[in-house]
Amino acid sequence: MSAILRSPWAIQSEAVLGYLPQIAAMLNGERLAVIPEPAAPVEESVVFAAARGGRSKAKKYDDATEGAVAVHSLKGVMMKQDQIGLCTDVPGTASLLRAMQAADSHDNVIGHLLDIDSGGGAVDGTAEFAAGLAALTKPVVAYSDGMIGSAAVWAAVSCREIILNNETCRIGSIGVMASIQDIKPALEKLGVKFHDMVADGSEDKNSDFFSALAGDYKPYKANVLNPLRAHFHEHVKSALGERLNPKTSEKALKGGMFFASEAKDMGLITAVGPFDFAVQRVFALAEGTDDAPDQGDNTQANHSNSNTMFGKNKFPAVAALAGLAAAALTPALVSAANDELEAQGITGAALISATDFNALDTAATAHKANTEALKAAGVDSIEALVKQRDEAVAKADEYGDQPGALPTGSTKEKSDIEEDGNDPQSLVDALHAKMLG
Repeated sequence: MSAILRSPWAIQSEAVLGYLPQIAAMLNGERLAVIPEPAAPVEESVVFAAARGGRSKAKKYDDATEGAVAVHSLKGVMMKQDQIGLCTDVPGTASLLRAMQAADSHDNVIGHLLDIDSGGGAVDGTAEFAAGLAALTKPVVAYSDGMIGSAAVWAAVSCREIILNNETCRIGSIGVMASIQDIKPALEKLGVKFHDMVADGSEDKNSDFFSALAGDYKPYKANVLNPLRAHFHEHVKSALGERLNPKTSEKALKGGMFFASEAKDMGLITAVGPFDFAVQRVFALAEGTDDAPDQGDNTQANHSNSNTMFGKNKFPAVAALAGLAAAALTPALVSAANDELEAQGITGAALISATDFNALDTAATAHKANTEALKAAGVDSIEALVKQRDEAVAKADEYGDQPGALPTGSTKEKSDIEEDGNDPQSLVDALHAKMLG
C-alpha cells in the first residue's frame, strides 16, 4: 500500500481503474474477501520452457530440455516488490529479474521469451529491471497477446524484439503520472491534527509535494514528473534506435496507445505474430542467424515456419499470416506483409486476401460480359458505343431538318401501286438507281 500511495507511476489509466475497488477497501480498513496463500518463489514458478520439439514444463531448469527457451510472465501491475493479496499474487520486478538471471546462467536455456500483459506500474524498480534485461547474455524477445503499456514498454524496449500477437493488441502509454490522494481533510474530521515541521536550512524539504496538496502542481511536474518522463523517453529512443520511425516518433512518445499495425509503422514493435512465432525468433537470435527453423516433427503452429520457402526468416509479417482465418486476415496485416516484400526488393508480386480476390474475380467476370456485349454491337468500348449513338442521333436530326422531311400530299395505297403495275421492290430499285444517277 505504501508503494501505491507514495510513488510516481508509469501506467495506463485503464489498468489503474481495475484495482480501485481493492485499494478503496484497503484504505477503509476492510479485509479482502479471500486471504490468499503466500505466493511461491518466482524462481520456482518461471520454469516453463519451449523447445523445437514442442513445449514442456519442468520444476527446475535442470529438468528443462537442452536448448530450451525460458518463458517468463510479466502480468498485471508492475511493482518492485512481490504483490501478495492485491487481486492476484504477482512477482515484483526484482524477483522476476533474479529468475531471468538464473535462467540466463543455466546451460539448458538458449534464450528468453518475456510474456507481457501489463499496463505498467510503479516507476520504482522499472529502470533497474530494464537495465537487467539489457544485461542478460542470452537474447530476450518480448511478446504480448494483450497490452504493453507505460512501464511495461520501458522494459520491453530493452529486449531484442517486440512481437504483438494480433491487430487488437496494443502498446504505448509512454509517459509518467502521479495521483495524490489528500486524506487529511477526512482525518481532520475525526479529530486528527497535523503538525509539519521543517528544519532550518531544509526549506525545500517536500516543498513540491506540499505545493501539489495546495493545488499548485507545477513544481511537482517540473521537478519530479518531467525529469522522469525525459529519462523514459531517452531510454525508449536509445533502445529502439533506428527502428523508431522519425516521422511519427513525437506522436509515439506522447502517451497514446497504438494497435499493432500502427505500432509497427512507428517502429514500436518488430513484428505481429503468434506465440510460437515469437519462440522461433528467440531460437533464430540465439543461433546468430535468421534462418527459418526446420519444421521437422515440430508440433507447434505451422505459421511459425511458414516462410521457409524464402530460405531466410526475413519475413515475419508474411509468416504471421499463415493459419489465420479469413475474418482475422485484416487489410492492415496484408499491407504489412506486402510492405515487407517490397522492402526486400520483391516488387513484381503482391499478396491479396481471399475476400479482395473474390471481389476482383466478380468484377473481372462482369467486365468480360460487358466486353462481349460491346463486341456484338460492333464497338470495343462503352465510349465508342456512346459516340456511335450520338452520331446516329445527329444524323437523324440532320435529315429531319431538310425540306420534304414531312409528306405534303397523299400517298398511294398498296393497292394503287399494284394497279399501276409497279411492286414495292421495283419502286425501291428505281429510286436507288435515280440517286446513283
